[in-house]
Amino acid sequence: MLLTAPGVPMLFQGQEMLAWGTWSENDPLDWSHRQRYSGMVALHRDLIRLRRNWWNNTRGLRGSRINVHHVNDNDKLIAYHRWDQGGPGDDVVVIANFADRSYDDYRIGLPRGGRWYVRFNGDARIYDPSFGNRPGYDTTANWPGADGMPVAANVGIGPYCVLILSQ
Repeated sequence: MLLTAPGVPMLFQGQEMLAWGTWSENDPLDWSHRQRYSGMVALHRDLIRLRRNWWNNTRGLRGSRINVHHVNDNDKLIAYHRWDQGGPGDDVVVIANFADRSYDDYRIGLPRGGRWYVRFNGDARIYDPSFGNRPGYDTTANWPGADGMPVAANVGIGPYCVLILSQ
């Protein structure tokens, strides 16, 4: 969530490789964690690349604009739209499921019609073998809209998972 929010994200030293304990400038990082938790390192790498617009399809994560357009307290799911100037390659929608339930077809409002691609699925086993690997699938947004957005689409999302979509 931190790497998809506006502002400068603050990652604490070693967080990407699950370092724990009290930090001290005299106690160096245990770099063996980089191999032991290589999936978590890859997860952070992938999120940072999306944040930096590495593939020129998530520029909105660099912008300052945010619209939290879907809040479902009962199902513990939120979605927000991030953008800089708007349009394909710029509009990004982040969907976060804070519940222990997955969804095959959850309808979410999107800012524009057309094909939306899953750029990040936080439930992918490439990040940890214990993850559920619930498929988040590419989707097509069309009318009618939802959540105050002009169009909507169905998404699949795993439990305790974040999906990042863009065009």
